[in-house]
Amino acid sequence: MLPEDVIRVEEYCLKYTVEETFVASLAEYGLLELVIIEEQPFIPLHQLPTLEKFSNLHYELNINLDGIDAIHHLLQRVEAMQDEIRRLKSQLSVYERRG
Repeated sequence: MLPEDVIRVEEYCLKYTVEETFVASLAEYGLLELVIIEEQPFIPLHQLPTLEKFSNLHYELNINLDGIDAIHHLLQRVEAMQDEIRRLKSQLSVYERRG
């Protein structure tokens, strides 16, 4: 990864008032990807929306890491079901046009 594709965890945490231990815990749970460059943890920029979502759940709604993990899992399942519904609707429209 190039340096412009990541932000140092320490910088992010200072700017957005997030505890570094929270970010590390998210990574330990497998909820967030961190990249180590020269022994320093960095957050890939594509992970920032995910980190923001988890930070809001934790700091604004007081949801612990187990709760965040459960919510994340359920949201992934909902998204997969929505994708399947879209796919099935597309297939159905093909059959409706034939009939």
